[in-house]
Amino acid sequence: MAENRASVLIIAKPSRTRDGLRALLRTIPYLTIVGQVDDGLSALKTMTDQHPTLVLLGANLPDEDIQTVLTQTKSRWPETRSIVLVDNVQQQWIAKAAGADSALLVGFPAAKFVSTIEDLLSWETL
Repeated sequence: MAENRASVLIIAKPSRTRDGLRALLRTIPYLTIVGQVDDGLSALKTMTDQHPTLVLLGANLPDEDIQTVLTQTKSRWPETRSIVLVDNVQQQWIAKAAGADSALLVGFPAAKFVSTIEDLLSWETL
């Protein structure tokens, strides 16, 4: 990848999954984690301050938080990409309908996660 860096905001309730995602994100050399919050309101405030390139929403957030963050992100920062982690196909459909650029079913392989990030950020990092 190129020398450009992309910033990521993690939006998820505290959990081992969130810790694992943070650890995995830190292995991607062109990413910088600019924040980690556990609710939609905090996410929008952090996004206003940090303008992340990518937001990652955890499956353990309330559906309302996910939908609010996605709709606000698409209207206020349309260049920001989003990945939502979901527990089932219905949540996957709802996330995509709300504007998620990608919705991954929990249990995805790490390689799929990294390739999704690369696909979404190829315009930013190439």
